[in-house]
Amino acid sequence: MTARSGISIFFAALFGLPVANGGPGAEQAATANGANTVIKISRAPLTTAEISPFQYGQFMEYLCDLVPSMWAEKLYDGSFEGLSPYKVAFLGPRDFRENPWYPSGAVNRAEYALDRTEPVSGSVAQRIAAKDGAPCTVGISQDGIALEGGKACLFSCYLRQRALNGPVLVRLHHVDKVYASCEFQPGAAWKKYQAKLVPSATDTRATLSISFRGPAVLWLDNASLMPEETVGGWRPDVVAALRDLKPGVIRFGGSTLDDANLGDFEWKDTVGDPDRRKPFRAWGGLQPTGPGLEEFIQLCRRVDAEPLICVRFSRRTPRDAADQVQYFNGAADTPMGALRARNGHPEPYRVKYWQIGNERAGKDYEAELASFCQAMKQVDPSIKLLSSYPTAGVLRAAGQWLDYVCPHHYDIADLKGADNDLARVAGLIRMHQPGRDIRIAVTEWNTTGGDWGLRRARLWTLENALACSRYHNLLHRHADKVEIANRSNLTNSFCSGVIRTDNHRLYKTPTYYAQQLYATHAGTRPLKIEAAASVAPGIDVSATLSARGDRLILFVVNDTLSAQARTLDLSDFGEEGRNVAVWTLTDRKGAGEPDVTNSFGDPERVSPVSRELKTTAAGFDYRFPALSLTVLECPVR
Repeated sequence: MTARSGISIFFAALFGLPVANGGPGAEQAATANGANTVIKISRAPLTTAEISPFQYGQFMEYLCDLVPSMWAEKLYDGSFEGLSPYKVAFLGPRDFRENPWYPSGAVNRAEYALDRTEPVSGSVAQRIAAKDGAPCTVGISQDGIALEGGKACLFSCYLRQRALNGPVLVRLHHVDKVYASCEFQPGAAWKKYQAKLVPSATDTRATLSISFRGPAVLWLDNASLMPEETVGGWRPDVVAALRDLKPGVIRFGGSTLDDANLGDFEWKDTVGDPDRRKPFRAWGGLQPTGPGLEEFIQLCRRVDAEPLICVRFSRRTPRDAADQVQYFNGAADTPMGALRARNGHPEPYRVKYWQIGNERAGKDYEAELASFCQAMKQVDPSIKLLSSYPTAGVLRAAGQWLDYVCPHHYDIADLKGADNDLARVAGLIRMHQPGRDIRIAVTEWNTTGGDWGLRRARLWTLENALACSRYHNLLHRHADKVEIANRSNLTNSFCSGVIRTDNHRLYKTPTYYAQQLYATHAGTRPLKIEAAASVAPGIDVSATLSARGDRLILFVVNDTLSAQARTLDLSDFGEEGRNVAVWTLTDRKGAGEPDVTNSFGDPERVSPVSRELKTTAAGFDYRFPALSLTVLECPVR
């Protein structure tokens, strides 16, 4: 027995993995769960359209700790605007909370105030006054900072002072153990001070303290502690995980960008010098000023994804939307392009995909949509325009300008309901814009968008990964209609993020691994499957062919508590046997529970296991494990 065959048998025993015809266990596979069902894969295409890589898109928005969890900044509330509670909750007291600033030193001798008279950015600066009298040392501190020994961080802060005779001391420490420190001697006017701090040890719960010796008054604004090693300001581990997802397209939108009840978001506040940007809150959470829309586009480019930007509709005009397009796409000699150039980016970003409004509908939206479209297209005729919710009124009013209409699907566990909605939207397009090739972009989707509280935990489970896999199979079958789909959300976000981070590490949820299998293995051509049972409770199959026609890739979801046996008939592709590559996503512990998930303690409990399967004929039996996604990649002529 070879080492490879020994490993394969070990995994087969561990997970109940299948064995090909003629091998040990074949008879058991053929009879498990009653009579076997033949699934014949046809060479005939299901549609003339190809499966777009944009079907595996992702979604980011300003929501609580989503963007902060991706950004490399180690300090919270560097602008001293004050933290605020989120508007939603999962576990309540156990939910993530940002670490606040707090007074430190001889606090009984100091007065702390938020000064509105001359902030660097935002509405306030931090003022600390050490009272007259005997000398005393006072300052502010923030806990919970992750440091890696020998890895440099760049500290910066705007400072000014009155009557200060000594230096301002900055320390990274744990109680009295100092890991790194620096000193500044500020003057009477605001100035940015910077220093490199190299921690002498690793600590995930360090403290940063800024102190001075009074009597004196010190003002602080825009404090920052960034690792020297970032990817344009983003966390390298998050960027690597995102790149491995191969998302195709990433949408930046969400309620904060276009909901009058959540504030008056202005995209111009997110560009230009980060030190001068206006801080804002999203779903209660204070957002860092560093990751703005330009940084989002740069992130997309780094992971080989197209950016899709949602422009604000509520309380905005067509001119506002046109200015935004011109800022990102216009030449440097246009008014907004010149502003971009002054901000350090003379070359246009050439953003192709633009959605007008987030979750907008109704008479006001229908009445103004065409004007937005025309104004944006006038600036850049090459862009692709996406509507918000698809309605008959939207298509009648602006269909001649639109390239996509965009439903949101937040109950995709109801696969039939999602299927019906895609058919409904396609019917609206045919009825109200006949002859136009308007496609569907599901710019947000998941099994739920709400269910706040304990029920939200379903989003990080194996069950959720299998529901999302069935939805991907559905999207394959609707490749002629659906080109773009953005799963919600990318990181953290009270369980919905497929990437889970804390201050120094991450793990990936079962849904992450499911989407990664689709994005990295799926072919471009959906094929017909000659079996009524290929889409049914228990088994859901998608068959795809690679662009070169040399690989057949099957995605099989078994979301039941029992193994499901099927005979796979590949005779349309030749009668010979094949060496089949197999990936199985299921619970490695085999608990038989749909709600299992990954964690920092067990980050790969639900993650793909690969093996090879040698078949002796075009038809072979396969036993799909309970609660699993199986990917079979077969070479074909």
